[in-house]
Parts: sequence; structure tokens; C-alpha cells
Amino acid sequence: MASKTSATLGQKLGRTHQKQRPLNWGLPTSVQWGLLFFLPLVFCGFWLYAKLSSLPSGAWEWTIYSGALFAAVALVPINWWLESFKWAELMPWARMPRRMREVLYGTAWSMIGPFRLGAGVGRVAAVRTSERNMAIRAFATASVAQWWCTITAAAFGLLCMHYFLAGSSVLFLSAVSLCLYLGWSPKFWLYLRNKPWMGDWGKSRKIPVIRRKRALSLSVLRFLVMVSQFILTLNAFGHLSSWGHDIDRFYAQGQGAVLTWGMTSLAPMPAFGDLGIREAAALFVIEAPTAADTTAIVGATLTLWIINLFIPSVVGLVWHAIACRERKGFLSKLEA
Repeated sequence: MASKTSATLGQKLGRTHQKQRPLNWGLPTSVQWGLLFFLPLVFCGFWLYAKLSSLPSGAWEWTIYSGALFAAVALVPINWWLESFKWAELMPWARMPRRMREVLYGTAWSMIGPFRLGAGVGRVAAVRTSERNMAIRAFATASVAQWWCTITAAAFGLLCMHYFLAGSSVLFLSAVSLCLYLGWSPKFWLYLRNKPWMGDWGKSRKIPVIRRKRALSLSVLRFLVMVSQFILTLNAFGHLSSWGHDIDRFYAQGQGAVLTWGMTSLAPMPAFGDLGIREAAALFVIEAPTAADTTAIVGATLTLWIINLFIPSVVGLVWHAIACRERKGFLSKLEA
């Protein structure tokens, strides 16, 4: 029954992407989406192999700085508390521990769901049946808010790298998106809102503006925490340790972190797919003057994936399984 319910929810959340084909290739929609998932992984895997296979074996001998690693791990509860607080703001009338369990359970589903729809399926499946329509709108709002933080930070990263045309274009997109998010309804929005690929935006605008503003504020705070974690894990593996000036190192690492997430936000991959794409994106945009710096980037991104996604996913699965078992036991006692 649970799997059937989750499949139904997945179809409901994914209906936007099923209505139209990604490209006019003359192939079935499922095949086209499969190619869009598979081709980026193949390209990034080949590029990573070519990049890393030529490195000397000594480059993989890391010196781990435990203080920076411990600080990154210590920020994990803050990261997911902010996301849970945002979810509770968009889904009121429940205790915070329940909302946190729903978020972590959604994180477990995000490991296998494309376009991060897995996270939405997991969260919606974990809430009460009467709350599911509200949960779909809340997840859309949370996704749009976090996406806005990602592209805005990426725009400033491009400007800092002196890519003024690209940075200004993304910043313009960010400004328009923010106005739409806060309730602006120009004529072009009236035309776009009924388009299938505008599903998340259409659903998010059904949430009251005051709650959208609070969700956006929490998304900004969470994004800053995640950037801090990325910088800390990079330093934990000794990235750019040869640089004498700490400010220059942190600046380069922060710039690379926001551009990495900006690139991966464009890829329609589940969290497992990020294992290849995130490393490739990080190596492409983060400075690595030495072979040791290159492997430090790989080690940092893998570590960040483990502490920020894999471990919370396991916690979410176990926590939700215990809650379901307790609920079944309580219902059986009532029936007795």
C-alpha cells in the first residue's frame, strides 16, 4: 500500500514533466528523459576519469584537518533544522519534530528521484492524507525559494570572476524571479502560468505571501550554512593550503562553492547522480593549482555529500519507520 501511494504521489508531482517531451527528437518521452539523465553522467564520468587518472598517487594522500571537518559536521543539524523550520512555516499546525522527520524522509527519497521530485514524494507521503495538497504547494514553494538563492549566488560568483554578461543575465533572471515569487503578476506571467513547465511556480504562488517571505529568508540562511560547510570541508582536506592569505583562500573557495551549486542546479539528476556531476562541476570552477588541491576538492565534495545527504537520509528512513511502527501499534491497541 505504501509503495502504491508513493507511486501515485510521484505521478502527481511529476505530471508537469510528463505532459511534454523535453526535446523534439521523435523518441518516446521516457527515452528522452532517460537520455537527459544518462548523458550528463557519462560525460562527467569521462571528464572526471581523464582529469583524475593522470594525477600522481601521492596526490591522494590527504592530511585531514579535524577542526574544520568537525565544524562542518556540527553545522549539519543547523542546516536541516533550518530546512525543517521552513517546512513547518509552510506546513503549520504540527509539532517541529514531526516536520523534521518528514523533511529527512523526503531527503531519503531524493536519493533516487529525478528533478528532486523524490524529496517531494517522500515529504508528501509522510504527511497526513488531509495535508497532502497543502504539502505539494509547500514543497513547490520551498524548492523555488532555495533555487532562487542558488542562482542569485551563482550570479554574484560569475560577476566576481569578471563574466559580466553572464552574471548580469543571471542576476536579471534572479530579480524577475524574486518579483514573481513575491506576487508580481505582469502580462507575461499570465501567459506563462498555465504552461506545464511552470508547475512549481504556479503552486508556490498559492501560499500566502507572508509565508513565502519567511521561507525565502530561511532559504537564504540555509544557503549561507551550506556554503560555510563547503568551505570548511575544502579546508579540512587542505585545499589551497599553500596560499598564505586566509581571506584570499576563503574568497576563492566561496566563489567556487556558489558556482558549483549553480551548475548542478541545472542538471536534472537525483542525489546519487550528484556524485559525478557535483565533483565535475567543482573541479571545473574551483581553483586547483596543484594535484593535491584537485584531490582535495574531490574529497571535500564526497564528504559533504555523506554528511549532508547520506547520513540524514538514513536517519530519516529509520525515524519514519519507527514512527510508522508506533502508529500501527497504537491503532491496533485502539481496535482491540
